[in-house]
Amino acid sequence: MQLEKPIHQVASPEPELRTRKPPLPHKFVSVGPGGKCSFNEISGVNMANTIDIPVLIVGGGSCGLTLSTFLSDQGVDHVLCERHLSTSILPKAHIINQRTMEILRQHGMVDAIEKEATPPQQMCQVLWQTSLAGDGPLDRKVLGSLDTWGCQVGTERYATYRRDAPHMPSNLPLLFSEPIFRAAAEKRNPGKILFGHTVTDFKDEGDHVMVNVQSKEGDFKLYRAKYLIGADGGKSVGPKIGVQMVGPTGIRQISSIHFKADLSKYWDDRTCMTHFINPELGTGLRSGSILPIGPTWGRHSEQWMMNFVAKVDEPLFNDDAAASVVRNLLKLPQLDVEIMRLSTWVVERVHATKYREGRVFIGGDSAHRHPPTTGLGLNTAIGDSHNLAWKLAYVLKCKAEPTILDTYEPERQLIGKRNCDWAFFTFKCHAVIAAAMGLQDGKPEANKAHFANMFDGSSETGRAARAQLQYIINGQEIEFGAHEMDLGFFYPQGSIVSDGTSPPPEHPRHQVYTPTTRPGHRLPHAWIGRDGKICSTHDLVGSKGDFLLITDGAGQPWIEAAKKASAELGVGITTAQIVEPRQSASDDDYVDIESHWTSVKDFGAGGAILVRPDTMVAWRSFGPGAPELLSQGLASILGWKGVEKHR
Repeated sequence: MQLEKPIHQVASPEPELRTRKPPLPHKFVSVGPGGKCSFNEISGVNMANTIDIPVLIVGGGSCGLTLSTFLSDQGVDHVLCERHLSTSILPKAHIINQRTMEILRQHGMVDAIEKEATPPQQMCQVLWQTSLAGDGPLDRKVLGSLDTWGCQVGTERYATYRRDAPHMPSNLPLLFSEPIFRAAAEKRNPGKILFGHTVTDFKDEGDHVMVNVQSKEGDFKLYRAKYLIGADGGKSVGPKIGVQMVGPTGIRQISSIHFKADLSKYWDDRTCMTHFINPELGTGLRSGSILPIGPTWGRHSEQWMMNFVAKVDEPLFNDDAAASVVRNLLKLPQLDVEIMRLSTWVVERVHATKYREGRVFIGGDSAHRHPPTTGLGLNTAIGDSHNLAWKLAYVLKCKAEPTILDTYEPERQLIGKRNCDWAFFTFKCHAVIAAAMGLQDGKPEANKAHFANMFDGSSETGRAARAQLQYIINGQEIEFGAHEMDLGFFYPQGSIVSDGTSPPPEHPRHQVYTPTTRPGHRLPHAWIGRDGKICSTHDLVGSKGDFLLITDGAGQPWIEAAKKASAELGVGITTAQIVEPRQSASDDDYVDIESHWTSVKDFGAGGAILVRPDTMVAWRSFGPGAPELLSQGLASILGWKGVEKHR
């Protein structure tokens, strides 16, 4: 059940392509002390035409567009400027993990995503295979397989994923997800999601940021923003405020072929990705991966993407050869292939030295870029916008001290680096699988003989080689089943009040997520019921920016304390009492219908937790405690020196 009304109408992508144009001429309108005009008028722009806006977002990708939606839901006026004319034309960043799905649920976008995305039953395995077709002795041989993202029904992992979040992971490339994000942003903030608008320069003046924007028609506008957010992939905002991206670059290049073809006769409907290793092909092109892109999923997908990993600057194929490359790797020489787009990008693992300078913030790819393994890029970006949105809203509405914005960097920078490191680690582990294949460069005959032995059922060494390969492939669950990476992240410091406890033990391979209500951790999901309706604990938070206090049947004093804290601090606090099924419940109580909340709530009778607007636990009391502790804790979270000072 979703408490927020979902978006049912999704705007179609603009017909124009996201073309790469040369940067516009560098023109900046400077502003002198006290806001006095100190520039020569250009393009009709002058201080009299300055547009005041609380927040200006630079970049209309997943980070910027979701930030726009989150700000709109919390009543923050803003403008988004994107230099391209449309959303992404590339089928990348396709995995949407459980954490992101519950964020999209909170803000009314998850229904639109699930309507367009891969059904879970069609993204439940990854294969390693010699070819998709062909009738040779080594064709269509499955070298190994791996269950993915808990989507294989009937497995223990499936039950765990179903237990721990309101939605399963999903799969929808930016080509189709960004139009949904854009539609949501435009619906909530009509006329202020400006595609075809380039921020040519900006200047932080201390109490505001002056921003110069040029439209695709060449007109200039001057904005005076309270805050500027760089979600432009690190192209302009980060470098200007002195952000350095630290880490290895030039690791590998990934060349992608986006094409249309009918593979319905050959594709396994359960498979979301297949890695092909063809011993008959030469180095570089004998190994590649393919995945369906949609918009129909499974074997009937109309669009596909094939990826090749190579050394930087290693030539693989040109435009004319792309269709032949697809046919050769799949062993489908007569396949009707329509090439839609080719792209090449260089893999790096870089992370920003800072996420903020003055009134300017960065998020998404501006702050962290890493290999695609584990599917963390889009998810980390949306996590950044989710964290920053409520803090900006609270400061702009004078519900919190500006110092609360100081917590964005320590909270999200830690997660950004963690995700960069994990993505790089899981990327490197593919080399272990490649080594276990036993192929040798420049020795096609030896390679074919090796594979023939692997599939010779009478060969003891062949059976051992295949079993060992599957054993190595099983280890790649660190990429396709890192449940703790998705849900078990936490903030050791920031907008929280520590209760002095230690975090749950971390699983070294991030396979086991342990739900907890310890401050700094994500609110555990549990299904609860009231008035014959079922919802998630996450639904109690809502999208408008209120805090949430959860207690039990003995927690009425905390309910009263929440009302007092709300009045004292001018902050909305929703309250909920969750009781076990065997307890008598009042009409206002929620019932823990599966007893899961009881097992993960981590506080005793009469205890309580306070949850932030971004569904992170901020404060906890193990028992009844003193009611004034809630007001004191909330004041600390919001940066006030004390309740009395706030008054």
